[in-house]
Amino acid sequence: MTSIQILPTNAIIATDTKLVTTSLKIAEAFGKRHSHVLDKIKNIDCSKAFRSANFSADTAVIELGSNRQRNSPFYKITKDGFMFLVMSFTGKKAAQIKEAYINAFNAMADKLSELQYGTLTHTQQRQIQTKISTLVNSQPRELHQSLYNTLYNKLKSHFNVTKYEQIPAHLFNQALAIVDQFKLAAPQYDAVIIDLPKSGIIKATQVSAFNYSDTLLPTPMAALLNQLMQAEAQNKPVLVSNVRTAAKDLDGLLGLLQQYNMMFKQITALTEPTRHI
Repeated sequence: MTSIQILPTNAIIATDTKLVTTSLKIAEAFGKRHSHVLDKIKNIDCSKAFRSANFSADTAVIELGSNRQRNSPFYKITKDGFMFLVMSFTGKKAAQIKEAYINAFNAMADKLSELQYGTLTHTQQRQIQTKISTLVNSQPRELHQSLYNTLYNKLKSHFNVTKYEQIPAHLFNQALAIVDQFKLAAPQYDAVIIDLPKSGIIKATQVSAFNYSDTLLPTPMAALLNQLMQAEAQNKPVLVSNVRTAAKDLDGLLGLLQQYNMMFKQITALTEPTRHI
């Protein structure tokens, strides 16, 4: 059963400061005499501060016919007041009504929040997109589409929206936290992962060299070759990140390697003893 089927029309209304129901609506929903509900409120065992904050006395004009009217007292009651008041209402039907009332309070609160704050701004949407893209791109390319679908579906499901753009703007930080807490599944296969240096390493880092086999190589290039040889020896696939940003640096390293090679040949030629025929 839904709250629409169980609760009377306009069971929850918004005042200037809070969401409330009324003693009249509670009596109608639970099938009780209004006087009985008023007696329950009158005799409710709570502090004066709680009563003052959650039960507000008011009057309604009742039409009696023949142009006759009378003022009928009732109470406006907050969600907390409602829950306190109906604790003693028992039975399966009463439990369904309580649940429907709580859901109606929450749904109205969400609706008011959306009206007050609006949905995600374009800037907030871009921040979420960037965070998700960064997370997804840290994984193998073949997993990207599935991860995108999973993350966006998780956001939509959590906030009960059909599009992630419909998330209330004031819940933006909560949406970011959900993405941050997402646990990525490890790849289902074993692989050698190579994280290439990002663009600018040659300018930012002094390149040293060491003897690799019989050739002197720049340190970053030697490390890369070592990883590739390891993968080949173990017959494992290779997952490489930062390929595009590292491309220029690798070209530069290859150029350095060629320069070193030429220097080695020149040094070797100069140090070889002169042969006399």
